[in-house]
Amino acid sequence: MTSIILESLGTVTINKKLKIEINISAEELFERFPELTDNLSFDGKHMIRLAINSKYEPELFGKKQEIIDYFEGIESQLKQLGFGAEESEEKEEAEELKGEEMDETEGELEEDQDTFDKETGEKEGKLILGDSEMDSKLVPIKIDEKIELFFEHDGTPSDKEITRTGKVEITNNSEKDRLWDIDLKFNNISNTDMEEDSIKLQELNPQDIKEFEYTFEVEVEPEIEVHEFISTAGDPDIESYSLAVNAENEILIRIKLTSKASGELTKIATYKVISEDFSNPQILSQTVGNAEIKDKEGKQIVFWEIDKLVQDEEATLDLRVQAFVSDKDSKLRSGKFVVKYLKPETASNLEIGSFDAYTNNSFNINTSELEEEPNSYECKFTFENKSEFKIRLVNANVYKHDDASVKYVDIDPEDIQVIPAEGTWESEPWVYTSEEGDYPEFKTKVEFFTVADHQIATKVKLNFSDVELAVAALEGSICYDVEKLPSFKVTPFTLTGKVTNAGGANLNEVKLVENIQAEFLPPKTDEVEVLVNGSPMDLPYNAIKIEPEDQDPTTDHTITINLENLKDTDAGPMKPGDEIEFKYPITAFKPTRETLYQADAILSANTYPLGKAIEIKADPIEIEVIHLRKNLAKGKDIQALATEGEFEITLSIKNMGEAELTNYKLKEKLPASLDLFDVSHEAKITDKDDDKILTWKFETIAPNEIVEVKYKIRPSEDAKVSDTQKDD
Repeated sequence: MTSIILESLGTVTINKKLKIEINISAEELFERFPELTDNLSFDGKHMIRLAINSKYEPELFGKKQEIIDYFEGIESQLKQLGFGAEESEEKEEAEELKGEEMDETEGELEEDQDTFDKETGEKEGKLILGDSEMDSKLVPIKIDEKIELFFEHDGTPSDKEITRTGKVEITNNSEKDRLWDIDLKFNNISNTDMEEDSIKLQELNPQDIKEFEYTFEVEVEPEIEVHEFISTAGDPDIESYSLAVNAENEILIRIKLTSKASGELTKIATYKVISEDFSNPQILSQTVGNAEIKDKEGKQIVFWEIDKLVQDEEATLDLRVQAFVSDKDSKLRSGKFVVKYLKPETASNLEIGSFDAYTNNSFNINTSELEEEPNSYECKFTFENKSEFKIRLVNANVYKHDDASVKYVDIDPEDIQVIPAEGTWESEPWVYTSEEGDYPEFKTKVEFFTVADHQIATKVKLNFSDVELAVAALEGSICYDVEKLPSFKVTPFTLTGKVTNAGGANLNEVKLVENIQAEFLPPKTDEVEVLVNGSPMDLPYNAIKIEPEDQDPTTDHTITINLENLKDTDAGPMKPGDEIEFKYPITAFKPTRETLYQADAILSANTYPLGKAIEIKADPIEIEVIHLRKNLAKGKDIQALATEGEFEITLSIKNMGEAELTNYKLKEKLPASLDLFDVSHEAKITDKDDDKILTWKFETIAPNEIVEVKYKIRPSEDAKVSDTQKDD
């Protein structure tokens, strides 16, 4: 019984019957070893097919030796592959070359070329082009990673989950040649869910593709900075998201891309959906690339494609659309958009370490006995690339049969250029003399591999949500609780500012700014009150800003109350119909005579995202400072009436000053036992001990104005008329 081990292919057992246990088909075996197969008889091929393809053990009859010779020949060829035990350094160099990548045109030869030892410079042989005009092929090894990110319109990440997937493809792009013993090794798999750092394939048929998928986990920062500028005012200098009602709104949309990658980004594509609420879309301009509007699945989409962007390069696209709004509560969507790009590296940091694969080849030693020297032979080693692929021959050693220290051919990894499709490398000839009747015998060690084309890319897709466009309108007022202030006195008064969302858009920011002039003091932070729909609002610590932060009456001050990011507060955004009220005191600090406090306050609001603010400026209110020095005359007149026991009392106040008196109170004390009647002005009457107190209040008494109050009384036994003239 004969047992033959065919390296990684499997085993063959030959006795009276043939048993073959290998991992490739008979046809693949025949194609891999074509020269040995040519020596097989028809019956020999048939027996091998039965044993491999049908798992049948045919009887060999007279074909036993033929079969043994065939498989021992395969065994011998397999043992000739690789490196000798003494060639560890060359093996390491070859492993490094397995990581090389090459362009299709790289290393192309136009004619036969001599090759030389890279260390000694001696000629070692010649690289001979084949007769075929076919282009030499590289084996495409693709690593394609895909990342999909989701953002709000302003560029902040959304809650949608990021997807990160990868795929490795090994393609046999030949029309006729198989690849076998494929070994693809990777570097840096730690960020992926790969369990092994290599992919091994026994065979890959012509035009076949093997795919391997994986996922990865890394933090991802987009290499393109994206901003969509929207101006509902149609102005490239004003960002705005609010619409005018009962008008044709001319809307400018500008998409700006800025590359932040250290290298080159390619195949940049932006797809912008034109909202169905818009009409008459037009592309105004693009700084680079090509843009056009197409109909797709019933929607109008702007396709903007750019070949490449380098670091810090910017690209802008300007669009114009129209939108008519007839209702203040109308809300439009700006339209989502997507930006895609390709970068020539993996996001996971996965790399191709090396690629190793065999394909159709042949190597042999030709011996020709010299005409004039019997038993002396001219010998030559040849390696033939019988495939469409480029092959790197990294080792070719021819040893003396019985003395491995004698080498006739010694090719190291970088001695020979890449051998093109159907090309041949032949060594320089050498002369070998044998004993009479003996044929030359040599040992060989050969190693080669097909050259790969590394196609590595990450496809990044950035999804941006659209934004709401709505009618934004604001109603508001600013007022003070005084109209005049006294001079040279410390007098507080109160500002009240009110704003109402009178449009259809939510408001995300509301602000009050007032400039408080010298001679007047700003409020303290804890004196500021903000009400939302009548309820007090808890203000963030940084919502109120007073500059400068002092109580110096000699300088101007500015107070800013800025309610930002209302959407993130408990109260939420300022919805249509909502009211916000601001209140705080201002103190007149001994202002001089004839000073005017002039209102200089602005109420404003803005949408989300921020656009052009809506402003309400305070009416031209002026609070006059007057020289309030009281100068008045008070009188009291008592007259007996015709009816006995009845008297009329007249109280008078004369304003003899330059300014009107405000909120003036006149008081009169009478004995409780007096009978009081016919009071000319309604009085507030309170009891105090045995007296009654009458109080009259006059809101204003103009300069030189006389106010009289009359009432009648009837004295009693316990009270006299003269009691009304006593002091309080």
